[in-house]
Amino acid sequence: MRRLILIRHAKSDYPFGVPDHDRPLAERGLRDAPQIGRHLRDEAWATSTSSLSVVVSSALRAQQTWLAAAAELEASVGQVPYVTESRIYEASPSTLRTVVAEHADADTVVVVGHNPGLVQLVAELGCPSDTRSRALEKFPTSAVAVLSSPEGGADVLNAIGTFDVSSYVIPRG
Repeated sequence: MRRLILIRHAKSDYPFGVPDHDRPLAERGLRDAPQIGRHLRDEAWATSTSSLSVVVSSALRAQQTWLAAAAELEASVGQVPYVTESRIYEASPSTLRTVVAEHADADTVVVVGHNPGLVQLVAELGCPSDTRSRALEKFPTSAVAVLSSPEGGADVLNAIGTFDVSSYVIPRG
């Protein structure tokens, strides 16, 4: 693995009586989620599905975010397979590192999940930089952070500050 893309789910709704895990995307989230896919496509972060591994939280809002984003990617890269991973929901950075390490044979690993785990992972893995600082200051819904490392394999996940935070954006629809 040389690239790690962390995506926070798009804006969710808060329907009365619906458990947190089962909350759907809000209207704004439904507009924003496709923008995530367009950003990934336009910036060529996900150009080959053969070296791409996508892992998505089991929470409904994360699933809906990825499906809308993937629909935008599929026009240029074809079908984008993904794995649903229940450990991402409410995950600590340590758990996220474990999940990512299981997919480290791919050149690029995409994780669609939640805060605070995602931003904490950026804090732990990212080298100090202006881009990292911006991500740590605010990592709202639909945020996308791209972390890159010259080293491959799962070992890079065990050291602090081993990734360059090469991109941080908040695509909005």
